[in-house]
Amino acid sequence: MKEAAVARDDIDVLIEDLRLTGYTTLDAGLTGEQLDALSDDFDIAEASYAEQAAAAGYDLSAIGERDIIRVLPKYAPVFMSLAFNERLAQLLSRMLGGYYIVNQVNGLINRANRSKYAQAAFHRDIPYQHFVSSRPLAINALFALDDFTAENGATRVIPASHHREDFPSDETVRRRQVQIAVPRGSFIILDCMLYHAGSTNRTGRDRRGVNHVFTIPMLRQQLHLPSVLFDFPGLSADQKKILGFGLDEYRSVEAWLDARAKK
Repeated sequence: MKEAAVARDDIDVLIEDLRLTGYTTLDAGLTGEQLDALSDDFDIAEASYAEQAAAAGYDLSAIGERDIIRVLPKYAPVFMSLAFNERLAQLLSRMLGGYYIVNQVNGLINRANRSKYAQAAFHRDIPYQHFVSSRPLAINALFALDDFTAENGATRVIPASHHREDFPSDETVRRRQVQIAVPRGSFIILDCMLYHAGSTNRTGRDRRGVNHVFTIPMLRQQLHLPSVLFDFPGLSADQKKILGFGLDEYRSVEAWLDARAKK
């Protein structure tokens, strides 16, 4: 062959997986003690989120939000470190270029012994879109706070489906789908155009994860994170940029001209 990719390190090898199949896995490099602490903080955040929602008059079960903690770092600041994980950042910067932003960072709970699971239907994380792109527009980094197993509903993917516009036939899905089992402390990394789904948790214990979606800056955030995290302590200028600070649309021609004049 006349042309071949050259992998400089293990991150480049994972990126080749991601480009070819649409998914890979990445060890976050955390210790058992760190993972235990995150587990405790997640449970505290879940209780705090539910309590605040109830105090505001929201029935999370009734509106389909019981199993999600929106903007998890607001309720457990330690989880902000996952969004800025060093190994993850290396992969993202090579896949999405020098400038990418956090679109969403949510805690997810796959409840034990539940007959129905909202995420069990195949979907893309840029929803309802039937097109393909030569370069990724968004990357999903699902952090496994617990082991992901076949029994507790680990994520299923249809490999390489980010390369095709339409959803595959039922028979192709049956033959080609793969379930990704990973130990806790791992990221499952997906091209957001890859068709994927959760599975039913058939164990007696909830399975928890933290879902991160990173996008090129032109894609709108799920929630406006600068408004939610405006008082988050200790953020560097680069971290604020990744969280989308400074990306608001200009509200007048004068505001646009003022911004241009300051460059």
